[in-house]
Amino acid sequence: MTSNKVMASTTHSPDPAGRPYGGIGPAARQAQRQQSFLDAGLAVFGTSGYRTATVRQLCREAGLTDRYFYESFASTEDLLLAVYQRAFNALEDAVMGAILQAGSGDPDGLMAGLRAGLEATYAMAADPRVARVCWLEVLGVSPRVDQVYQGNFERYGKLITAIALQLAPHWKPSATEARVLGVGLAGAVSLNVTQWLLGGYGDSQSDMVNATLPLFTAVMRQLAIPPESSSPR
Repeated sequence: MTSNKVMASTTHSPDPAGRPYGGIGPAARQAQRQQSFLDAGLAVFGTSGYRTATVRQLCREAGLTDRYFYESFASTEDLLLAVYQRAFNALEDAVMGAILQAGSGDPDGLMAGLRAGLEATYAMAADPRVARVCWLEVLGVSPRVDQVYQGNFERYGKLITAIALQLAPHWKPSATEARVLGVGLAGAVSLNVTQWLLGGYGDSQSDMVNATLPLFTAVMRQLAIPPESSSPR
């Protein structure tokens, strides 16, 4: 989706092309402007929503002109993808960092890592702008956005599957089994986050973690049972 509305007036005068300004070179200034639009996109898409957003509105939020918008983004959809990817990358980094800090090769450490990963996820989702962009606004926008969303969803699922494989070394899933398990557990978190957001964050963050963890624990414990122990006698 693109907007056909652009700003007719300017809020900042263009800097002379190629000249350092305030000790900052052109490339650094462009990066700053891009960052301003990413922040503006999070503010606008995460509150009033993507589908009603216009370039004019985004420029007003960023304090820049449409010239600078199109310097970095071809459309509002491109900005949405950039905002979403930035938020997802931050989520992935936070989850991985929490798992690595809390987890270890032993089962207790890995289970602690699962809790830490869930805590990191819900901590990110506690920002309603992030939750709305990552779990609502990107849905059904276009096939291109759907593809990015699906890929990120599977990346989150692979984090879960990686822990499962360490907890259950005898578990030898097919590629499909591993993917479906990871996506299924990631989907449980995703649905919980969505309902948490839409419900106005009526439950505490710790309650969300405590209520979600048993699902992961039950699955991991089941996978950890050796096949001979789980077969009927």
